[in-house]
Amino acid sequence: MTAASQFPSHGLGRHERARMVVLAPQVAVWVTLVILSGALLPLMAASGGALDDRARGLLRLGVLPIYATTLILALRHADAVARSLLRSVPLLALVALQFATVLWSISPGTSLRRAVALAMTLILSHVLAVVFTPRQLLWLVASALGACMVASLAMMALSPSLAFVPGDGALRGIYLNKNVFGWSAGIGTVAGVMLACDRGGDRRRQGAVIAGLGAVCLGLSHSSTSLVAAAAALVVAGFFVALGRARGLGRALMLVSFIVAAGMMLAFLGLLLVPLLDALGKDATLTGRVPMWQLIDARIAERLWLGHGYQAFWTPGSDPAWTIWSQIGWHSPHAHNGYRDILLGSGVAGLVLAAWTMQRTLRHAARLSLLRPMQGWLWPNAFLAQVLVLNLTESTLVAQNDLQWMLTGTIVALCANHDRRA
Repeated sequence: MTAASQFPSHGLGRHERARMVVLAPQVAVWVTLVILSGALLPLMAASGGALDDRARGLLRLGVLPIYATTLILALRHADAVARSLLRSVPLLALVALQFATVLWSISPGTSLRRAVALAMTLILSHVLAVVFTPRQLLWLVASALGACMVASLAMMALSPSLAFVPGDGALRGIYLNKNVFGWSAGIGTVAGVMLACDRGGDRRRQGAVIAGLGAVCLGLSHSSTSLVAAAAALVVAGFFVALGRARGLGRALMLVSFIVAAGMMLAFLGLLLVPLLDALGKDATLTGRVPMWQLIDARIAERLWLGHGYQAFWTPGSDPAWTIWSQIGWHSPHAHNGYRDILLGSGVAGLVLAAWTMQRTLRHAARLSLLRPMQGWLWPNAFLAQVLVLNLTESTLVAQNDLQWMLTGTIVALCANHDRRA
């Protein structure tokens, strides 16, 4: 007789062990989502409100546990993850291109290091797509960001000098930057609304609470782009609910009309969002981005087809970046536009692969939402719309160790796995 059988009360029973096996990955992923959202750690590492080289090095060490968790879960579900990767050819090609840019990058070491991190983000995305359903993922995202909003409001009460942006009045909570706090609050708000409206789920009350917390934080962040993106996501969600109730020719006409309207609106926002917000005085941090984009566009044209190398442009050793920084008078860490940063990194080739990935996923997500309305497929459509709008003034597309791109990759994989007519 074993020790465990002699003293059963001192050990875990079979059901308790099974429960721990189920909960452990959920807890690990929940913590991962909080870290990748940019909560707390950058604020703690920053010196004088900015991240120096030492702080960035510490933050890179902070993602090592995430990589370890990713590899453990990937090995545990190796066959399913491999099949999932093979079903997402456009996304695989997009990541492979970032590795290829090392050959012509203006900073090969930087491109290689960050491409490896991007590959780890890709693997994590596919792990989540294999382990969780869309509804389970929605709950993890909503609860993780909801906890960040609670912590941010608590910090506002306990330490206002740290919680608010100095000299601004905008809340940043447990985040280093009010815009990162804003898009986290926006994604949390939309995720909460999706939970609250999920007829097939059992967390509608929790969703309503999270949506309320997120909306309060979104308003306090003063982040206009995040507000516009959240509104766009909810409009898209409402459209798919209406589309699901339509039939026959009416559904086809609604879909075509929406696609045309959405394309026109995205183009409109891309051209006029920043000038409009500047004119309204909604977000002072947008000042100077349009002149910067004009300078960036000239650099894009210099290496139009293949770019300057993945994530290599905005580095201390980049002469083109220093030229732009000297002209605009501030050190922008990126282009403040995800589409331009793709062009800077991997050129038209990268943008084409990203567009292929997104349009394919949007098509699959729409079809799954219509065919399986009770399985939680509404949120992926809303989230993709939110990310596309956010990247008009943020830069998270094809970004390593980033919550938005990791979740985008997860939705790409989920849709490819479940929509077998891909």
